[in-house]
Amino acid sequence: MGDILDIVLKEGYLIDGNGTPGRRISGLGIKDGRIFMIEEDASADSYPSKRSVSLEGCAILPGIVNAHVHAGFKYMDNEALHDFERDYLRSCLLDGVTTLRDEGMFTEDELETVIEKKIQLENDGGYPRIVTTGKFFSAPGGYGGQAPIAIESTREAIQKVNHLLDLGIDMVKTVLEDGIDPSTFGLPQLTDPLLFVLCDEAHRRKTKVSAHVTQAHNLKRLVEAGIDDAAHMIYDELPEELIQRMIEKGTFIVPTLTILKMFDDRFGLTLLKQGQMNVKRFVDAGGKIAVGNDYIETIDPWYPTGLPFLELQLLKECGLTEAQILQAATKHGAEVCNLSHELGTIEVGKVADFLIVKGNPEFNLDDLKNVVMVIKKGEIVVDNTIE
Repeated sequence: MGDILDIVLKEGYLIDGNGTPGRRISGLGIKDGRIFMIEEDASADSYPSKRSVSLEGCAILPGIVNAHVHAGFKYMDNEALHDFERDYLRSCLLDGVTTLRDEGMFTEDELETVIEKKIQLENDGGYPRIVTTGKFFSAPGGYGGQAPIAIESTREAIQKVNHLLDLGIDMVKTVLEDGIDPSTFGLPQLTDPLLFVLCDEAHRRKTKVSAHVTQAHNLKRLVEAGIDDAAHMIYDELPEELIQRMIEKGTFIVPTLTILKMFDDRFGLTLLKQGQMNVKRFVDAGGKIAVGNDYIETIDPWYPTGLPFLELQLLKECGLTEAQILQAATKHGAEVCNLSHELGTIEVGKVADFLIVKGNPEFNLDDLKNVVMVIKKGEIVVDNTIE
């Protein structure tokens, strides 16, 4: 008798995250939190298991990755404590978001606070795994909330990157921002040499660098410095030569179109149309995007919590296919989170994170809302099956 598996998922339609068309499988086995086997033709009945689930009419996807959130969004109420919003995070997991990237705290609290809260949530188990950038690296007085990590020299940059990572923060976040409104235009910025050092040191430590940026001229500087992803789609036109350079260097964009729509709807701006045109041109040229919807207000939220479905819809409006969008929400998200060796695609040996839905989101994104099961690290956290 062979291995007794923890769970066998039978007769589902597998969308593995690699961007290729989905396929029917006879079975997928989970053992010790990882994918043990995927059977295409042979019967899965030969694998004994503690639990077997028939998924006829269902699609099995990798767990969704939301690559840009601010999980401690109470700062919108000007509260000092950086705390993860547990109801928000729980709603994400229940909708199939098994991983999210917290893109930096805006408060004066210490980095140790982020680590402490993250460990508490990981020990609880009822929330997505959290990849965090801690705080923004910025110039003194520059963009990045109440207390960004200010650097003025090469030595200081190297010391502070290593301190951040030694504490247990996962990634580095930096910024080039001219100003978010007329009252803040002319904000101090990091120099190009410091940006290069920041990226080089992070890469030496085998992690990645994300950057807040909203203008093409700043994005060009950041790409040359070596960032791994731009944390927003820029507001102006994305130049063709910059698109090609980003593709050459493997620089991702996490467009956060949800925020552009909010700016249009609430403040009468016209950012979304340009942002969507930029996304389409970038992807058509071979650029890679991931999915993220940025922060949400506590009092008056502008999108539902949970699955970042509005962001997916806005990507669809760009002219992207369902397959491109699903890959952005899974494989590409894992890549920008520095977790592609473990997550983002459904392959033997990888961590067993799944969103299982009724229907087929390859043809209809709305089917992502028909949650049948959510599995995180081999544990069933949502079970709407009827046996």
